[in-house]
Amino acid sequence: MVKNERIRQVLAEVTAFRRALHTHPELSYEEFQTACKVRDVLAGLPNLTLLKPLIGTDVVAVLNEGRSGPCLALRADMDALPITEETDVPYRSAVPGVMHACGHDGHTAILLGTAMVLTRMADELPGRVVFVFQPGEEEGGGGGKLCATGILEQLKVDAAVALHGWPIRPVGSIAVSHGPATAANNEFEITITGKSGHGAAPQRCVDPIVIAAHLVTALQTLVSRTVDPLQAAVVTIGQMVAGTASNVIPEQCHLKGTLRYMRDEVGEQLRRSLGHLVEHTAIAHGARSEMSIREGYPPLHNDPGLTELVEQAAGDLLGQDHVYAGEPPSMGVEDFAFYAQRVPAVLVRLGLRPSDAETCPTLHNAKFDFNDDALPVGMRLFCELTRRFLERNP
Repeated sequence: MVKNERIRQVLAEVTAFRRALHTHPELSYEEFQTACKVRDVLAGLPNLTLLKPLIGTDVVAVLNEGRSGPCLALRADMDALPITEETDVPYRSAVPGVMHACGHDGHTAILLGTAMVLTRMADELPGRVVFVFQPGEEEGGGGGKLCATGILEQLKVDAAVALHGWPIRPVGSIAVSHGPATAANNEFEITITGKSGHGAAPQRCVDPIVIAAHLVTALQTLVSRTVDPLQAAVVTIGQMVAGTASNVIPEQCHLKGTLRYMRDEVGEQLRRSLGHLVEHTAIAHGARSEMSIREGYPPLHNDPGLTELVEQAAGDLLGQDHVYAGEPPSMGVEDFAFYAQRVPAVLVRLGLRPSDAETCPTLHNAKFDFNDDALPVGMRLFCELTRRFLERNP
């Protein structure tokens, strides 16, 4: 087991690094200073080979390059969100309208700290470790773009592990889902075109707002009446825009929404049913419709063998009562799913809720802040998982 003293030796530096990232957050594909800071630290570590950027602001480094044996990739995301921070911590965001509201500052700091520890025990590791600091998780699918370069295949990565802060579980604990972990998402846009006119004479018009209202109600049946009740699915309309005046029936109404699902066949069914419902609802009211669907991130399924390894390692490190095995999957999305399409992978939830609190701000909340007490927990887990994986797979 990796000695706690090795974690303690770097913890102060890792904590300071996390807070510096929190003060200077950067949006997706704009992580220039973040990547530079990460590279500066990695460049000073022994036994580590830094690769050239592949998609702009990524940072990839290999420990024990050239050594035979298994290879494990550890991944962290680096980007922030377009949210105005409402915390009062001294290291709060100094960038207007941008903050680390999803914990990526913590993820990056944990992986950097893990690299600081593992590089100093390189001779003890019977294989290679790839540290992946990834841009663009929140917007643009950085994980997909990075995997599309073929880097996992080029480096002969055998498996991949990622952590994500989880405010609903207490600090000092981890949670891991069996099988499905996060959903897939499809974003869709709908335009209903009717006939505009005076609000006092609706009989001379084809009101796209009324048609859109019918459609929003009808869309609720996509899940309740077309999807197997044992399968998870969500259809949400998040935006409806129409009109410029209170007494004018507009010509068009625009809607935007999202589909979420765990299985590809459910996604196919939702897309097919959505198109049918939009088209025929418009026709039934004498209007025309247009629809576009953009596929986003795929569903993420945790590998059974890696999941078991996580539960064993976490149980030994933290105690079995601090391991939430079989954590319910989330209908949120995660572009770590692109890694899981290519190699066995597992996403681990890292508890963030303070031990003396029943609740704490959730992810994507303006009052969220990564709990620094979780940093050493994440580092210990990453280090121990790495050691066990490499020793188990000679």
